Amino acid sequence: MDTVPQVNKMGFNFRKRIRLGKLFSLNIGKSGASISFGAKGFRQSFSTRGSSRTTFSLPGTGLSYSKTISAKSILKKFGNREVFKKHPGSENPEAEVNAYREDIALITTLHHYEDYPGGVNWEEVKSEEEPFEKGKAGPHTEEAMKMVEENRPGLFARVFRKSDFEDRSKEVLEEARKMDEELYAAWENNRIIAERMLHDDKESHLEVLEDLKLSEELGYYIKDMDFSYTDQDSLRVEMTLSIDDFIPEEYKSLTPTGKLSIKKYTKTDYYEIANQFVSGIVLRTARNVFNILPVEDIFVNVWETELNKYSGVPEKERILSILIDRDTFMKLNLEKVNPFDALTNFRHEVEFVKTRGFKEIHELTI
Repeated sequence: MDTVPQVNKMGFNFRKRIRLGKLFSLNIGKSGASISFGAKGFRQSFSTRGSSRTTFSLPGTGLSYSKTISAKSILKKFGNREVFKKHPGSENPEAEVNAYREDIALITTLHHYEDYPGGVNWEEVKSEEEPFEKGKAGPHTEEAMKMVEENRPGLFARVFRKSDFEDRSKEVLEEARKMDEELYAAWENNRIIAERMLHDDKESHLEVLEDLKLSEELGYYIKDMDFSYTDQDSLRVEMTLSIDDFIPEEYKSLTPTGKLSIKKYTKTDYYEIANQFVSGIVLRTARNVFNILPVEDIFVNVWETELNKYSGVPEKERILSILIDRDTFMKLNLEKVNPFDALTNFRHEVEFVKTRGFKEIHELTI
């Protein structure tokens, strides 16, 4: 008998590695999360604890070299993978169901993850030392050159031809050079951003949000996001999303015989996912803002777009209006709370019916 995933209990478990595409993967464990990418010959990963790890290898030899480089003040961000993509369920029903459950778990725990872990100390970013002298080999290139030089064909000549070694070595060195270029460019950009942030200029702060592409951190889930200051210490955020366009109306499970079963969610289950999805986005946006800007509170209006069933024309409705203050927010244990329930810690306006979802509301008076 099929069972509907119980999103309110969050009983799903992430696999240790989730493929995000041909070259990328998301790695999740008890100690945190990391993004890794690369192909044969090199691998790069960035962890939420602020370290960057590079691995070079020569395919076919079993030889590799790994080096961890500090990246705490380099503003590396964790992108959001696409979810609910079509999977070849007829070939592997179990894999498709697992992938679907992971997707549901991900969009109902968006508030768990930080795009700027631990906050940003702009003084430290500004004073960060140059990662390497411009015009010279960077740390990735140096390690790649060292590994290639130490493992030139000798005893390994019988493993593959010298020409194969040279070709693969060039590929590894080129990738290492590109990584160093990105490292240096990030350092230069971070210094510019830090200087602007330390000038306590609100217009500069808004420009920084644009430079950091904060609206794109959750851009896969949000149609639009605008920032403005309401006063010296308060930021206003207007975000637009589409619940019905994003969350599927059907869930996937396995039959007792191992076949794929696709059934429609009950309205209650569907809207339970929706309220955790919307509130999770709001909480994660608040965390991003508080980790970047010296503001005391943010005022968020969430708008939903949906087709008018009579005219077929897209319409916008405000479904949530909330004032989130920094002091209260920082006391929340976001990994333990239900995101929708967490909203009650703040002044807010929302009307949510379990069988009908979010209803249109007026803006909170502040």
